[in-house]
Amino acid sequence: MLKAENLRCVYTSGLIKTVKKTAVCGVDLEICPGETVAIVGESGCGKSTLAKMLVQQLAPASGDVFFDGMKLTGMSWKNLRKFMGKIQLIPQNPDNVVDPKWTVERSVSEPFVICGGFSKEEISANVDSLFSEVGLSAEHKTRYPHELSGGELQRMVIARALALKPELLVCDEATSMLDVSVQAFIVTMLKEIQKKRGLGLVFITHDLEAAKAVSDRVLVMYAGEIVEEGKDVFDRPLHPYTRALLDAVRYASLEVVLPEETGALPDGFSGCSYYRLCRERTDTCKEPQKLRDVSGKLVRCWKPK
Repeated sequence: MLKAENLRCVYTSGLIKTVKKTAVCGVDLEICPGETVAIVGESGCGKSTLAKMLVQQLAPASGDVFFDGMKLTGMSWKNLRKFMGKIQLIPQNPDNVVDPKWTVERSVSEPFVICGGFSKEEISANVDSLFSEVGLSAEHKTRYPHELSGGELQRMVIARALALKPELLVCDEATSMLDVSVQAFIVTMLKEIQKKRGLGLVFITHDLEAAKAVSDRVLVMYAGEIVEEGKDVFDRPLHPYTRALLDAVRYASLEVVLPEETGALPDGFSGCSYYRLCRERTDTCKEPQKLRDVSGKLVRCWKPK
């Protein structure tokens, strides 16, 4: 369904002295219909940037995104609009994507209005159906975003994302701003909607337990790269960074897994991105490494355990 090849994104900052930072570096991934893929990693590893490139909110510096075999990158906006209903992003903070002056009903109706071809009666019926699907009641229609709880606001955004019957939802930390009990409700609701509609789901999260519970596959990101990918990543982690993530959850700190002296990367270094922090590094790790199959999983490491 969705395929990304060698995606790369570079951010540039600074007025006097230009500084470039590579946020995503050579990422390949493929999402099959009805599949749930979780992407995990620490803040700043490139997860959200990757999500924006997948839904065409951010143009990659290089690489391509395909949907049902059609290349989306570089496509004109007129042609791209035909596909954007099929791929929807559910953001971390719903406040950033809703108009505070619009009622909930108007916000959820917006995709039908933009798409065109719907009568007022059809739009009203579709909105009622979407409200029921995400657990909102008729009384929410006339409310404004500031009158909703965090969970209600996120459900409104999910309802709007479902309006044009997408085939893929990209959830970028969609539950991280919510209370724990509400997080569980939203995740359960998304899985029920996925099962009912046959959606593909990309679930970007810091919550490793949630990622393990909902996903068919897990992708672990570090420094803009996928360092490990597989179905049982958390049960049998092969990459040192994946083990560090699991230890961080277990001990509430990464200090237990990082070496005392990290040192500086050698000049012209092109090897493992985790080299500086890895306790198991050797000179071999200074050489470039691609994802390779090890025991049925993909791992970017010369000496996986």
